[in-house]
Amino acid sequence: MNPKLGAVLLLAGTALAAQTDSALLFSDCSDSSEVKRVIQSSDMVVVRHSLEGGPQTCYAVSVSGENGNVVQGFLLDSKHPAVLAFERKEQDYIAQVFTGPSDTKQNPPKPVARAKAKPYKFWNPFSSRSGTK
Repeated sequence: MNPKLGAVLLLAGTALAAQTDSALLFSDCSDSSEVKRVIQSSDMVVVRHSLEGGPQTCYAVSVSGENGNVVQGFLLDSKHPAVLAFERKEQDYIAQVFTGPSDTKQNPPKPVARAKAKPYKFWNPFSSRSGTK
């Protein structure tokens, strides 16, 4: 085969592979670890949690394989629909939990009306109980 033709075919194959919606499932959070399988965007993926702080975000996932087998592994900076949904759900949760004080002024509670107490009458030794005047 012509070397130039081989290079062109290799470039075309690489371009086609880059266009597919696939991701690699790793055995741990390092791109130098063992690749367990290639995941397509149509595969059923459940994201368990994510880990940030390294060079790339790592997602712990479970993937339903053929014959009902579940494969667990890690995706790195994936654009898989399940990962995007996980990130969107996480952002919504953070927005709900960590919101600042609202700008709307709430009406202060009205004071409770209390019944007036009867004034205490002291005993007057000079008064008569009979009510004579």
